[in-house]
Amino acid sequence: MLFFYFANKKIFYYLCAVKIMMMFLFLTLWLNCSSIFGLHPLYLAVANMDVDAQKGSIVLSIRLFTDDLETVLHNKYNIDGWIGTPREHRDGRRLLKDYLNERFSIVVNNNEKIILVTDSMTINDDAMWFYLKGVAQQPIKRVEIDNRILTDFFSNQINLVIINSNKNENGYKLNRKNHKIDLNL
Repeated sequence: MLFFYFANKKIFYYLCAVKIMMMFLFLTLWLNCSSIFGLHPLYLAVANMDVDAQKGSIVLSIRLFTDDLETVLHNKYNIDGWIGTPREHRDGRRLLKDYLNERFSIVVNNNEKIILVTDSMTINDDAMWFYLKGVAQQPIKRVEIDNRILTDFFSNQINLVIINSNKNENGYKLNRKNHKIDLNL
């Protein structure tokens, strides 16, 4: 009888140890996943710019996540945007256009600031696309881009800029500290 008692006790301790290890494994996985997915999100915007240097035309498309744009509307303008829903604020898209013009600028040939006009806006799933265009007074020889979109709200914001000109494509990674591109065409 005494042997049976110790045999069951060993099994009991073994099962408790397995249960503790499983709880530790679950806790470790949960903490790792929450730090990857919850505490350190990726803030990314992509701008594609087509430059026709001879005609002096610039066509620009900018992709931003709608939840980031709603953060802008809430924190900068004190409104709830609800972009792409029936509850969307009536001034939300106009304010977003103003924000883009404030945080993204193009200067050509060292002194001519390009006025970007919003051609259209579309929403795809969780992202919003802005389509803009501008025209320079002379052929474009040099382009300076200042892209500070969302860097005022997210310190780890990454702004990718892809420039197509003269059949060449160049990509740039910008952030809060490095937000300017200076390019000879």
